[in-house]
Amino acid sequence: MPRALISVSDDGFTYITLNGATSRYSDTGQAISYLGDYAQETATPLAVTIDDGSKKTEIGIDENGKVGAVPTDDTSAEATMDQSSTVASTDGSAQSAGLPKHSDRNSKDQSTNGQSTGRQNGFAPQDDSPGSNGDSYPLGTPFSGPAAPVTPTVKKTPVRRRSARKRPQRLKKITVPGLVLIGLAILMIGAFVVPNIVPVDSPDTPQTIGSEQQVNPASELSVDKTQDVVPSYDNSPAWEAEVPRRASVTASDRGVLLVNDNRLEVLDADTGRSRYKAKIDESPTFAVDTVIDGRPALLWQSGDTAEALFDGKSKPKTYQLPENARITSAGKSVLIKSGNTLSTFGADGLEDVPTPQAGSTPMAIDDDELFSSDWNGPVKAKNIKTGDERSIKLESPGDDLKIIDWISAGHGKAITLWGEQGASTNSGHRIQLVVHSLDDGSILSTVTTTTDIVGEQSWVRGQAGKRAYIGPYLFDLESGLLLMDVSSRDIHLSEPRGTIAPCTMDTNTSCLLAGKQAFKTDTDLLAVVDEGNKALVLGNDSTVRAYPKKSETQDR
Repeated sequence: MPRALISVSDDGFTYITLNGATSRYSDTGQAISYLGDYAQETATPLAVTIDDGSKKTEIGIDENGKVGAVPTDDTSAEATMDQSSTVASTDGSAQSAGLPKHSDRNSKDQSTNGQSTGRQNGFAPQDDSPGSNGDSYPLGTPFSGPAAPVTPTVKKTPVRRRSARKRPQRLKKITVPGLVLIGLAILMIGAFVVPNIVPVDSPDTPQTIGSEQQVNPASELSVDKTQDVVPSYDNSPAWEAEVPRRASVTASDRGVLLVNDNRLEVLDADTGRSRYKAKIDESPTFAVDTVIDGRPALLWQSGDTAEALFDGKSKPKTYQLPENARITSAGKSVLIKSGNTLSTFGADGLEDVPTPQAGSTPMAIDDDELFSSDWNGPVKAKNIKTGDERSIKLESPGDDLKIIDWISAGHGKAITLWGEQGASTNSGHRIQLVVHSLDDGSILSTVTTTTDIVGEQSWVRGQAGKRAYIGPYLFDLESGLLLMDVSSRDIHLSEPRGTIAPCTMDTNTSCLLAGKQAFKTDTDLLAVVDEGNKALVLGNDSTVRAYPKKSETQDR
């Protein structure tokens, strides 16, 4: 059985050594996702060693791309054959995990104590196959999009290596959306779609465009230097707070979450003062800004419990999670799945969420509505409190186009890939990346691209809900419109903070993308809070500082 080594380097990158070759990825979640793709495409189970420098962890990836215990040579083939007969094929976050292709299929595999997710979480994907329960419904990636219809078995083709498209992340310096993806990283390697292979001479064969041919013209983008710590923000901090040198630092509008050994602390994002301190038995594997019964809260999960620190409160509310619970923040509210039971967080405890009809996949909760769909739609939105339901037909971007992949749904948007008959997520064909409104199903934006560019990339939703990106395309998350296409520049986007997106250029130069300018800077931007009026930065001296927005006069 082939063995792969995932190693985390001091330079912030993750490396895979497989079959004598070494390749680089931005994080552990992306590395695991690649190995899942490789195992599925080559029908080869893998034994994987994850080495973060302090501890080694062994995991296994079966020939369907599922992550679990280390497979054995004599049983893995039989076990995976039985599984593949009841589920669709694997989804290659991302997340992010994660993220993991992920409901939000994004993944940033960075733990709150600087350890890899594979070592810290230790959980494997749950069985979502229709045969696992008589009343079960099929799933695509967990909570991301509907499961694909089962297709005939096709000949496996060699996997294509993909270059890392995300900014290298320091393991101890992550934002809340990034930590969300940690808990999803391994789960995102789940059942999805086996590509239909169309003969080259078939009249149904779509137009093929190589990955080197960029379909969309480059957006106007200038590269500049800046003397500001954060572009357009003052260099004198409004407040600063020291943090433990080895602490994990996570930031959002709801607070700054610090985890150091067995201590957890939340700082007020407006003042830097401590809001809450506690001893913990295990580090959080999931954290997110959310709304619970109309009240904003910072929510984090540790093991089988979750805690929500509501605005204005000094102590969090504790929730006991169901067995084998999976959590997603694809929508404005958090959705919990345990087996085929759904729930969400309420002010007084967990609240049951009605299970969608058989054949549909639950994707997200927005404003008390659960969004679910089968593979081709329409999307169903059911009010979880009143039971009222509405149907949302997604507008087609063109004649004879069909959905070839669900990327994400939630926060008022559905993101899908559309192509002609025979196109799949890795076929190299020209496709349409479409952002739909979940209000009425209308198209908000359409990007003509290829599967080589975005077919196996993750929709990364940024902190504060202002921006999102997939591959080289940066979107306004509120309007759904495309803001920037960096496909012709050597710029790789990372998880946005407010309206600013960290990035890398020229392979290893850090930058911040603001508007149509990429500023070269080593600033470690944690979050943009207070409606964009403050930027939180983690300094090399283990201090978090809040820099106020410049006035219009200062900007000029």
